[in-house]
Amino acid sequence: MQNMYSTFRVQEMTYKPNLDLLRAVAVLLVLISHLITVVNHQSSDNLHRFGQLGVVLFFVHTSLVLMQSLDRQHLQGSALFQRFYIQRLFRIYPLSIVFVLLIYVLSEKNFTLYELFTNITLIQNLTYTRVMNGVLWSLPLEVQMYVVLPILYVIFKNRPVGWLLALWAITIPIALLPPLVTLRLNVLEYVPCFMGGVVAWRLQGRERLPGWSWPLLLAVYCAGFVLLANPRTDNYGRWVVCIFLGLTIPFIRQIEAPLLNQLSKTIAKYSYGIYLFHFPLLEFAFDTNGHLPFAVQWLIFGSTMWAAAYFGYQLIEHPMIKLGAAWSERRSIGKAVAPAS
Repeated sequence: MQNMYSTFRVQEMTYKPNLDLLRAVAVLLVLISHLITVVNHQSSDNLHRFGQLGVVLFFVHTSLVLMQSLDRQHLQGSALFQRFYIQRLFRIYPLSIVFVLLIYVLSEKNFTLYELFTNITLIQNLTYTRVMNGVLWSLPLEVQMYVVLPILYVIFKNRPVGWLLALWAITIPIALLPPLVTLRLNVLEYVPCFMGGVVAWRLQGRERLPGWSWPLLLAVYCAGFVLLANPRTDNYGRWVVCIFLGLTIPFIRQIEAPLLNQLSKTIAKYSYGIYLFHFPLLEFAFDTNGHLPFAVQWLIFGSTMWAAAYFGYQLIEHPMIKLGAAWSERRSIGKAVAPAS
């Protein structure tokens, strides 16, 4: 049993306050963007930029954390790929499946069984089917990048960083192809964003700048994106901010601010549930119950958001992460023992 859960324990013990802050900022940007849109009943270019920025920060964080996870596993060959894919399956799908089923049952829209299937399997961008809730648009991109990340790890773990930077440059013209060929390949538009995290992984271990510079630099990058980028018409702003993050994160020491670190850690812990559930709960609180006093609407949103994020993590997300870690390790151990037997 000790070996069975060792991978999960290692992941829990790996505490990176800087990455917690990055993930917390990402989910808060998305939340604030949708909150202001729903409450004011109108969107704007700046709110769209906030939401897009939050999503691409997620992409950088995800790819960096997963590459670090592959490092910690110390596996090779099929065992590395198998454990990675099993853990990703148990990490992203259980809570999203529950979310999709709730939308299907509670929504007034008449979704077909085929649309339900594509949203459960997170292949909506490949099938051109309706996204059952707006927040689901980014999850297929993450799932499709999961296929590639272990391959990048194997290829670049022992090669010069310059090779990886050259690959990032090559992904830029490739990312321009989907609108010209087929939008089913729209994941290619975001590959340079994910590559920011891969670059950060390959450069890790070079901490020189003080920890207090991380929130400052993160704020500068976010402000520059909101002020200068135009994600409605091009992707260049997304790609630039993500590679800047990838080139910055490895050079900054961890933040030493207990209060900020604890707050970031808590938000990051429940961020997946916050990301999934916040938009329908915003609509429920401020649209469906728009006839109620504004303070009551806020109370409804705050209480339901807390309950969805907390119980979603405690009852579904956390147990399934543990199960995925245990199952993948058991299978890896079985493969290692079989030849000797």
